[in-house]
Amino acid sequence: MVSFEQVREFADRHSGRARIIEHEMAIVDLESGAKVFDVTKAAATYIVESKEGVFAVVASAAGHLKWRQLGRALGLHQIRLASPELVRERTGYDVGTVGPLFLDDVRMFFDKRLLTHDTVYCGTEDAHHTLAIDPRLIVDNNDIAGYFDSGEFLKQPEE
Repeated sequence: MVSFEQVREFADRHSGRARIIEHEMAIVDLESGAKVFDVTKAAATYIVESKEGVFAVVASAAGHLKWRQLGRALGLHQIRLASPELVRERTGYDVGTVGPLFLDDVRMFFDKRLLTHDTVYCGTEDAHHTLAIDPRLIVDNNDIAGYFDSGEFLKQPEE
């Protein structure tokens, strides 16, 4: 089970490149996030399953992804969001609080658009705390299976 304390300790060890933001309001979506940080720099961590296995997909949270097209581009067949039970079993996080750290048994696909930012904002396992982190630190601390550009896979508002 991932604990918020693990994330806090990681941020403390990497001060200057990661920090914890505490907020009274729980962050549950982009609207609530916008009251705390720049949501154009929000990074969502999705846990997906496919015929090829279970993976983390870290992408800009600014839009909704076209999962089928993204899966094809990544070489994943029958991609879908993992069930809450599988997310907890494989990551130790609850759905909605998944962050990009301590995903020891899950390979990651990373949105290279996030690398254009000095800092991105992520989940910490605690809805009252947000991780502000250099995206390169996420890459350096995960098993990266590949990169993609989320701009190629965003749904348009009418879709």
